[in-house]
Amino acid sequence: MHVRPVVAADAAALARIHVAAWRSAYVGLMPDAYLAQLDESRFERGWEIAIDEGVSTMLAGVIDEQVKGFATLGRARDEDPVAPGQLYAFNLLPATFGSGLALELHGAALASLAGAGHDAAYLWVAERNPRARRFYEREGWTLDEGTKTEEFGGRELVEVRYVRATS
Repeated sequence: MHVRPVVAADAAALARIHVAAWRSAYVGLMPDAYLAQLDESRFERGWEIAIDEGVSTMLAGVIDEQVKGFATLGRARDEDPVAPGQLYAFNLLPATFGSGLALELHGAALASLAGAGHDAAYLWVAERNPRARRFYEREGWTLDEGTKTEEFGGRELVEVRYVRATS
């Protein structure tokens, strides 16, 4: 098990992970029809563009030479950020839960944020995603007062903000 930078050849794996993670985490939070129509090929094209443009740091979590998780991170994107760095996305194939990959990937993401000069970071997570929230809380993230709402498939999803130092 190890973490490495994402490369162009990872786009299909990232798309597969992205769709599988959403279909697992957002059951009951997003409409079933919305989750069912998630298209790996569309996600793959999006990942190809993101990798090509290099707009964020992207890390791949690898087990047995297969990409099983990813993290994307960089400088804060919100208009009024609470910290200079942000963990944009953190997803793993559900089959890897409990393998230790999340811990490896999370540690590498924090180290990357710190290495880029960000002494603190924040993330957004679905308010009703207890698995992810428990993980972040165990890893030292603290819930703050920030909330936002996004719409997916005609249903609103409330997200809450967590913050922590990167070291």
